[in-house]
Parts: sequence; C-alpha cells; structure tokens
Amino acid sequence: MYTSRWQGSARRERGGDGVVEMLKRRLGRTNFEASVIGFGGGPFIRPAWEQGVKAVRRAIELGVNLIDTARQYGESEAMLGEAIKGARDRLFISTKSHFRTKEEVARSIDESLRQLQVDKIDLIHLHSVDREEDLKQCLAKGGPLEAMREARAGGKVDYIGISGHRSEVLVPALKTGEFDAVIVTYNLINDDAKQELLPLAQEMDVGVLAMKPLDGGFLAVPREAAQLRVADRATSTVEAALRFALSNPAVATVLVGMVSVAEVEEDVPMGFVPQKMPLEDRTALQARARGTLYTFCQGCGYCLLQCPEDIDIPRIFKLQVLLEQYRMKEYARVTYREVFRQQVEKCTGCESCMERCPSQLDIPELLRKADLILS
Repeated sequence: MYTSRWQGSARRERGGDGVVEMLKRRLGRTNFEASVIGFGGGPFIRPAWEQGVKAVRRAIELGVNLIDTARQYGESEAMLGEAIKGARDRLFISTKSHFRTKEEVARSIDESLRQLQVDKIDLIHLHSVDREEDLKQCLAKGGPLEAMREARAGGKVDYIGISGHRSEVLVPALKTGEFDAVIVTYNLINDDAKQELLPLAQEMDVGVLAMKPLDGGFLAVPREAAQLRVADRATSTVEAALRFALSNPAVATVLVGMVSVAEVEEDVPMGFVPQKMPLEDRTALQARARGTLYTFCQGCGYCLLQCPEDIDIPRIFKLQVLLEQYRMKEYARVTYREVFRQQVEKCTGCESCMERCPSQLDIPELLRKADLILS
C-alpha cells in the first residue's frame, strides 16, 4: 500500500499547556488526522483576495489543518497558495480536477501545483462525477484516473479521491478500490450518503469529506431570521447544520465554506467540542429543516461557470428562500430589483446552465418563476 508523510501521525486533542485543540479524525487509509472542520475553498470564486487570505490564516490559527479547493474554483488555488505560506508542513491540501481527458488532467495538476505554490498535493480528486457516463469516462483506459495514477507515481500527489453529489454514482466508484477518499454532499436535508456510501467507505477504509454541510448556503440564513430548536434551546440554522454533520463519526472532516474572519470565528469553534445528536433530536431537526427550506438547488455553483450571461443563479434562488420561507420580503425584493433583475432579463433560455446541474433542474423555468415571486 502507498505510504506518505502522514503515516503514523498522532492524534492530539490537547496541547502541552492543556488548552483544548481542534478535534481530529483519521481520514481513512491516508492515516492523516484531519481537523473535523475543514476549510472549503469553493466560495472563493468571487471574494476579495485580501479577505480570503485573512480568513484562511485565521482558520489555520484556530487549528484547521485540511484545506480543499479545485482547479475549477476561479482564483481559489492562487489565493490559498498565498494564505498557506509558512504553514504548508502542517496542512493537508486537497484539490480537484474537473477535466475529462488524460492530457487535460495532467496539465491541471501541474497548474494546481503552481497556483498553490507547493511541491506536492496531498489529495487529488476526480471532480463532480455526478453521472454514470462521467464515471465511465474517468475510469476509462487512457483517461483522467490514469493521469492521476501517473502523477502519484511521479511524486506530484500522494492520494487519489473522487467527489460528486450523487451517492448512486459514488458507490460503484468506491467499489473499484481505486479511491482513498471521497467528497460527498451530507447535510440536514440531504443525508442519502448514510444509507450505503458511508458504511461502504468505512468498510473500505476510504476517508470521507462532507461537503455542503450548509446545503450550499441555503441553511446559512441570517441568525435573526430563523431559529431551530435543538435539545430544548434555540440555535441558528448554521449551528444546527454543523452539529448535525459533525455528529456522524463516519465523516472525517466537514468542509465549511468560510469567506471572512467573522465566519471562521463563528464556525470553527464547533470543532472543539464532540458533537453528539440523539436520534430524536436529529429526526426532529431534519423534519423542521425540510419543512422550511427549499431542497431543489444544491447551491453547488456549477451553473455559474456555464452561464454565458454570468447570472448568479444560486443567489437568486436563495433570495426566493428568504422571501417565502423567512418572510424577509423587503430585503429579498429590494436586493433582487437592484442587483439581480437585470441579470435575469439577459437569460436567453440557452440551457447551458443545465449541462452540469447535479439535480438536472430546468433552471431557466425556475428563474422565470423566481422572477415572478421576487418582482
């Protein structure tokens, strides 16, 4: 079995001075002891560079030791490369390649190394494998997986993983035995992975990274706008959602997208205390979340990268949630009118946005409905 610098790494939950540190869990066969809160680089498609660097560095200060990004995430890799200077030796870096040919994947790995300013990537994923045809293409002889194997043999990466939004595609992928880790959606309103994928990952010693714990931001509504009850006390949707994801021991690390120091300081402390959620609390919380939140959009943002008119589709859907479910009518309508209405008017119905949508949504039609509601 392939070994890396993380073989035999030790678990520490308290520092030498007795100060409690971030809790850690073993990331499958990589043997890396990952912080239970990982830094998700997805949201760094559009933020200010300086704000992003500060957020990453603060997360590292607080004990986050796993950072995930992707070649597809705009300037994310470059920003992270700047942010992790001086801290690389204690970090586990995960990135992803969405390309579907061997040559493109090989080039993207080299570009990721350059952007991240590192000599080696700890974990490289086949990105957004959401359809059976995606998986076949990735596994084909002379395809993307072969490029990753060669990169590993050449010392450019240590481990190979796969990411996707649909368990029914990821389960057969894991059964091939090719993958050391998997990134999968797991949250209050989408926990399908617990049925077969998570048990299989444990059986095969595949590390699990949970993405979208806040359902792509749909669970991150303003604290004053929505409260859920957990263990007889009110809690924000963010806290409830993170507690839910962290309470599953099959998940090694929960990837949280944090774009500011304030978000880091609110979310990361959740990883300092063991989160246990009794079945009755979990069931009641899920029922409450599913009854008040939309589940049609996963907030992945892939439609953003496809849209020729640069329409911010996930943000528009989130405004619809705030208006209909949290009664933030004035805020939602004013924001839509001043910021997003002009974007929607540019929609030609070309359906480019639907090409990579994991949920196969009729996005142009949903945008028309959102426009009627928000106008």
